[in-house]
Amino acid sequence: MGQIDWKMPCVTDDIDKDFSSAAYKPLLSAVLRARGIDSPEKAKKYLRRDRTLLCDPMQLSDMDKAVSRIELAIQSQQKTAVYGDYDVDGITSACLLYDYFQSRGLDCEVYIPDRLDEGYGINIKAIEALHSRGVELIVTVDCGITAISETAFAKSLGMDMIITDHHECPLLLPDAAAVVDPKRSDSKYPFEELAGVGVAFKLVCALEKSSNAPLERYADLIAVGTIADVMPLIGENRFLAYLGLEKLRNNPRPGFAALLDEAGALKKPLSASTVGFTLAPRINAAGRLCQTETAVKLLLSKSYEEAQVWAIELCALNRRRQELEMEVWKDAMAVLSNTEPKSPIVLESESWHPGVVGIAASRLTEEYKLPTIMICVDDENGKGSCRSYSDFNLFDALSACSEHLVSFGGHAFAAGLNIKPENIDTFRIALADYYSSNPPTEHPELEPEVLICDPATLSMEGVEALSELEPCGSGNKQALLCIFGAVLESVSPIGNGKHLRLRISKKGVPFDCVFFSRTAENLGAFEGESVDICFTPQINEFHQHKSVQLLVNDIRKSEIPKKCRGIIEENDVHIDEFRLFRPERDELVYLWRSIKRLGGRLELDECLQGSELDSMEPMKICLGIRILSELSLLDVSIINGRVQCCARDNGEKTELDKSPLFRLLWS
Repeated sequence: MGQIDWKMPCVTDDIDKDFSSAAYKPLLSAVLRARGIDSPEKAKKYLRRDRTLLCDPMQLSDMDKAVSRIELAIQSQQKTAVYGDYDVDGITSACLLYDYFQSRGLDCEVYIPDRLDEGYGINIKAIEALHSRGVELIVTVDCGITAISETAFAKSLGMDMIITDHHECPLLLPDAAAVVDPKRSDSKYPFEELAGVGVAFKLVCALEKSSNAPLERYADLIAVGTIADVMPLIGENRFLAYLGLEKLRNNPRPGFAALLDEAGALKKPLSASTVGFTLAPRINAAGRLCQTETAVKLLLSKSYEEAQVWAIELCALNRRRQELEMEVWKDAMAVLSNTEPKSPIVLESESWHPGVVGIAASRLTEEYKLPTIMICVDDENGKGSCRSYSDFNLFDALSACSEHLVSFGGHAFAAGLNIKPENIDTFRIALADYYSSNPPTEHPELEPEVLICDPATLSMEGVEALSELEPCGSGNKQALLCIFGAVLESVSPIGNGKHLRLRISKKGVPFDCVFFSRTAENLGAFEGESVDICFTPQINEFHQHKSVQLLVNDIRKSEIPKKCRGIIEENDVHIDEFRLFRPERDELVYLWRSIKRLGGRLELDECLQGSELDSMEPMKICLGIRILSELSLLDVSIINGRVQCCARDNGEKTELDKSPLFRLLWS
């Protein structure tokens, strides 16, 4: 049983008349309402994913200068370099611009720095190398916004620089021929959240004076870079990701087709998750192991046969990356196996591969719920990858401990540092002191959006309607739902015992569930028990048969009995938590009459299990019992831990507002 804290959802799946009249399925409308979309008009705008979301590229500051300088390079046949980054966003950006420049007859090359030898961003040695090869213009993608001295150096050699980036801008911008970044303080561009590949696409649109041909040609590159860089899938990104995923499904470039095929995903349902968990790790592996040319050659391949060679190599690199990551993970867990860390984890080793320690740091952060710093050490230097947890500001923490560091950079959630090996112990102590004085805020780990009360809401049509939310990802998450008080019917291991297939039922309606990375031994619940379940619904297709399947995030023994007894026993009911279950007047009448029909007596355990009150949520029943008790219509007692009710009927009409709880719930 996972000890995960859940936040009570604020919405149930009850039918909303306005949404229903506008033909929205109850499940989709409930998720929209949970996200603050409270009318069909707002829903239409929220769900939009068409060309009207595209913005004018000329609204980006310096875009006119960038276009003029590139057109000059084309006309004058000036050799040009596209300078990228070694992650998926940087590689897709570089391939997009390189392919376009070649189509315009421009002599150009792709330059991506070595992750270990050169690090992130533009460097002087790279500029010197490009200059020696006759490059006159450097166009950066996904980097360069802080390259002030590097831009000045290029200028001293007679080289021009056009910077396209999407990261936060410093107060002083590089003195380049053009600096195109939607986050510029003087930008009039209405959407700040473009990925690096999105900015590169906008440059191509400006050069073409249209978005039509660039979209048709590059939509898959744009989607993969945007999704892999965890950019919010809202606004312009929503349309770009949607269109790109369609291209990946129906007409991918040879490189993506070969990579999907080699990864065993070509004929499977394709979504943003496919990009995040199948394509992105394999492309990233090239950068992590300093072989980005493999990924570049894959994405620029003209035929499937050519691409297949690079796809095989890229998948092999990813397997090697996984092996290296596992070695780091095992080393780290061996160090931590006999401890229960209470402050940030700081580990170091001379044997770790620098390209994979960031992934291992992320895993440790999730495992221990603590910020983690993993440092690769040689004789004189230590290079660390840092990951935060919750809202602990890692950048502020490193700033406070900077006297122990050679250098550091990054942001609140992820950062890098350089440190002398002899300073690691003092740094570890200083960071622990800072953490104790500035602990992160505790937040629920799971925040389901909607409580499913009527299992009919999870119909095939209802779940299929959630596809209107796609593409889902950062800023537009998949629907996370919960059911309280379901019966756990069966538990079966799958995947050589690594995962579970569950079967639950709610009000007699069964559902098949899959719970990954959980075994029967640590499930914490047994067949026949009442459970609460947090899940994402999906359509499962097997042998051409479709069915609703629940992808489980967490399961726990039902908290309903405890909460219900609390409603009856405790004087102080936490109103905000229970407003979701406040009974309507007609429901209170129904409850009262049902108890009368049951002979005027009811045990709480009985109402949790069914009879004619099965249509009401147990917590709503308990609130109703307390309200009726306050109105002297029920005598309530607790005998041997069970709540027992006995109806009283004085024949007089009763005003519900006389109940303090009723007034609080409806205030």
